[in-house]
Amino acid sequence: MITRRKFLAASGAALAIAGIPRIARAAAVASKFGGPTPNENFYVTSYASTPSVDVNSWRFSIKGLVENPQQFSYADIRKLPKIDEMLTLECISNPPDGTAIGNAKWTGVQLRPLLERVRVKRGARFVAMRGADGYHTVLPVEELMREENFLPYLMNGVPLPPEHGYPLRIFIPGKYGMKQPKWITEIEFADHEIPGYWEVRGWSDTCWRKVNSGFFSPRVQGGLMSIFDRKAKVTAPLDMYGWALAGPSGIKRVEVSADDGVTWHDAQLVENSSPYLWTVWKYRFAPKAAGDFMMRVRATDGSGIAQPPADPQTGSGMSGQARIALEVTRV
Repeated sequence: MITRRKFLAASGAALAIAGIPRIARAAAVASKFGGPTPNENFYVTSYASTPSVDVNSWRFSIKGLVENPQQFSYADIRKLPKIDEMLTLECISNPPDGTAIGNAKWTGVQLRPLLERVRVKRGARFVAMRGADGYHTVLPVEELMREENFLPYLMNGVPLPPEHGYPLRIFIPGKYGMKQPKWITEIEFADHEIPGYWEVRGWSDTCWRKVNSGFFSPRVQGGLMSIFDRKAKVTAPLDMYGWALAGPSGIKRVEVSADDGVTWHDAQLVENSSPYLWTVWKYRFAPKAAGDFMMRVRATDGSGIAQPPADPQTGSGMSGQARIALEVTRV
């Protein structure tokens, strides 16, 4: 079941650090909003139920059009040189300001050296990736060979929770989770495309992330009254915080509108260290009078593609501008 990070429910939490010197304050904001999502709060999307995997008999195979097929046990994987990566994972169904997104510190092994061991044959053009749950998807060979790709077995310092792919999953930075099977059991090289489970149902073949964004703070308070009043009540001036994420080109710019998209103003990029980790942005909102305001956020990726006002789901991700209604009670 998809869950929201607990810190997203804490409207205005970042304002408590206002007295910290500016450099330390920026680091604290990035840590608060850009740090790891606790495993228990990380969103879960699977095509079927979580499989029960016996790690002692589980094997990961690389086969097909290769000269030297390989098979690895969990112990074999754990003996290989490890790498740590802080990366954001997003579901292709995540809307603007959605909850199907989170960060984790992933620990695992680089994929490229294992692929070099098997010596992929010249005729291989596509690769099928399969998991213990029966799920499969496909990539062109050149995309699987990227240096960034790796196989995590730890999530935030502990073995992958069962719902997140224990004992091993694959990570293809810059793509939606649909192209990153959990409980991975095999990679098969082929000279033809092997249609993936969701791809034959009309979802994207490529799954590169679209530029997307959302708000961290403030938030609409929960409870029964939020059904009738979908406004976040705030006093001004206030600092607004949010996230922005795209594919390999990263985030170049974030803008915020207080009049539902009529005029736009640049937000500050507090943390923008990697295209594969969400950018944390900040906007100082100082209206001259109390009242109601419809806020929008618009991110632009490194290729110059900006979020449109709306972007319905057509199977390739959503990139419309996130909106939140504010009621400024006092200035």
